[in-house]
Amino acid sequence: MHFTLLSPQQQTELERALAQQHGRVLALELAGEAVIVKRQEGRNRPLAYSLLNLLARSLRQPLLCAVPAPGGAAGQAIEARRLQTLHAAGVLVPELLAAQPGYLVMRNVGKTSIDHLLAHQPADQRKVWLAGLNAILATHRCGQALSQAFARNIIFHAGQVHFIDFEDDPLSVLSLAEAQSRDWLFYLHSTSYLLRAGPAEQAQLLARYLRQDDPTVQQLVTRSANTLAWLRHLPKQRKPWGRDVISLQGAAATLHAYRCLDAPGPLAP
Repeated sequence: MHFTLLSPQQQTELERALAQQHGRVLALELAGEAVIVKRQEGRNRPLAYSLLNLLARSLRQPLLCAVPAPGGAAGQAIEARRLQTLHAAGVLVPELLAAQPGYLVMRNVGKTSIDHLLAHQPADQRKVWLAGLNAILATHRCGQALSQAFARNIIFHAGQVHFIDFEDDPLSVLSLAEAQSRDWLFYLHSTSYLLRAGPAEQAQLLARYLRQDDPTVQQLVTRSANTLAWLRHLPKQRKPWGRDVISLQGAAATLHAYRCLDAPGPLAP
């Protein structure tokens, strides 16, 4: 897929910037328009997939199995196609402005991710976290799934949520309901440990949105909660265990509280 919506002036400025800057992701202004340029990523190692799949099988969680991300030209083509599909469906993603050999150009939708805001603006945690939950639900109502629904890939800017990073396609190995369930799990994994709200409160808030999703998605998340709940007994201290351990502990604690809820809460405001 090769195309461009850039003007000749923008293309000239882009080529100059690419020759002078060698980072993989560049934030540029082209004729006054803020854009993100994303160069191709190298091919991922199959060993990484094998390790993740081994972990998923040991936890009896097929939803957590690695989605192939080929990198290179194939990975760029996947991202270009997914951006266009999601944008056409009404999901808030960066508009694709150009796809050329070696790079993509997207409209810049902001630079502040939800995980950054949760960590550094505690007074706004509830608003930001709920915005992410609402955006995931809205994506699913569009008949779409995200795959990499980690908080680092969710931009919150000017009151709007945008999703980024689409170098894989979960529907290549999962059903739509499985991919959508995975979105909820990944969002919890990347946010629960950062929140001041405890697991019970998180579970109540989660229920307001998740219980508006497709019943099959709800069932898959509950099944995952039943399998992963024991991980709530992992250590809660980041030192010396590291973020991976406390992320799992936080998500598992919220999932355990969620599966214990008796009835849906009221719709979120």
